[in-house]
Amino acid sequence: MRRFEVRKAKRRRGARKRFAGCAATCVVCLSSLASAEPAERGYHPDRFSLVAKSESHVGLFQRALLPGPRGTLITTETVVPLEQYVLLDARGLDTGWDEDSVDVEFSGYGQVALGALEDEQRLDGDIQTFFVRYRRGPAQVQLGRQIAMSPAARYVRFDGAAVGAELGLGLDVNTYGGFTVLPRWNRAPGYASLGGLPEARVEDPRVLQTVSRSGYWLAGGRLGYSQDVVGGGLSFHEQREDTELARRNLGLDLRAGPWQTATLGSNALFDTDATRFADARVWVDAEPWDPLNVSVEYLHTEPALLLSRQSVLSVFGGSGYEEVSGSAELEVTPALSFEGEGGFEIYDEGRPGSRGEVGGRFLADRLRRVVVRLGYARLIAPENGYQSLRGGLSSRLMPAVSGTLEVYAYFYDEAIRGYRSSTVYAGTLGYQATPQLDVLWGGSIARSPYASLDAQTQLRLRYAFDSSLEARK
Repeated sequence: MRRFEVRKAKRRRGARKRFAGCAATCVVCLSSLASAEPAERGYHPDRFSLVAKSESHVGLFQRALLPGPRGTLITTETVVPLEQYVLLDARGLDTGWDEDSVDVEFSGYGQVALGALEDEQRLDGDIQTFFVRYRRGPAQVQLGRQIAMSPAARYVRFDGAAVGAELGLGLDVNTYGGFTVLPRWNRAPGYASLGGLPEARVEDPRVLQTVSRSGYWLAGGRLGYSQDVVGGGLSFHEQREDTELARRNLGLDLRAGPWQTATLGSNALFDTDATRFADARVWVDAEPWDPLNVSVEYLHTEPALLLSRQSVLSVFGGSGYEEVSGSAELEVTPALSFEGEGGFEIYDEGRPGSRGEVGGRFLADRLRRVVVRLGYARLIAPENGYQSLRGGLSSRLMPAVSGTLEVYAYFYDEAIRGYRSSTVYAGTLGYQATPQLDVLWGGSIARSPYASLDAQTQLRLRYAFDSSLEARK
């Protein structure tokens, strides 16, 4: 991406703009500088930035019902989805009463599905984010579709408002509230189709009624403190679904460091309705020796408490467990490095489990164009376990051509549907035709307990370019 600056006189005659799209991926990053020229011939700069990104995807899917009569394959639908993703981000815009105080962000996607569609829409799309932020001094207000992220909220999208302020002495506060953005599958409170067959479709309008958003709302906030080597915060989040409690959480996050060789961190999520910790972890990252990085972590989690109280899946969320794990990475030489990680789990139900993995990376030539990776992993779980071997090779075959090869093999402790092993072979081949145009072809072949042969391939064509504005006085 490039940045371009444009100067405009007080009497603007306009700037010639040219913007071009691309078939696969287009990224345009533009920074504009406007100047007003008072009578004293001085300049008052006004800076703002505009980032635009567009990405296109084309897929091909063939859906089938298996098995058909006497085990035959019955092809039902062939679908070609065309998807377009767009991001626009403007920062530091002026208002009539303030400078560099407004930010605007928009992101969304649209889809057109071609082919034989029986039960789905041909046109689809959604707005991911669309908000306006106003900043003045230590405070800011944000309105529109946005994202709330904190230890208590985790990650959630909503339509509403957020207010934040720097209080001084390292303190800051943020609050938010609004209507929850509902997933597409929340449209129907019941099943719209039974058995997946058209003749079994339920046509009762009470089943297909639209969900009212008035009962789906959320609110929360965070009080934080931050200094050079110490920081943390306390957060709260409450979310309702159809006016019933979905989750009410308290969150805590702490940070200490970095010091000379170590950093300490922790976060916790407490479910006030269940009066138990849904997730809590403490970790230490250290560099006791320049070529050696070490990390140690303790984790407690109950997956069922991470789900909504109104979800039927919350009763199948799985038992909680404790885990103590560690990892290390050692750089022996600039061309040779080793890494490893391991953990020990204690489940609330069932016997303990453990996992471990070791691997190495080797740069096989002086120009570092050939990279070899090898690894071994072991997993012991209450129901089953496995050992795995993996190998990888990546190389720049020619200045404009590169490729990768990967092999994975899994050996199960107990047979799964009569299979004691699985294998996966994958590879890619890339060609950089021009600085803006590249082509990538990839494919994989797998054999597992769930498919005697699974072959996939994909071809990607990507073109990226910049467009500039030329200033005229």
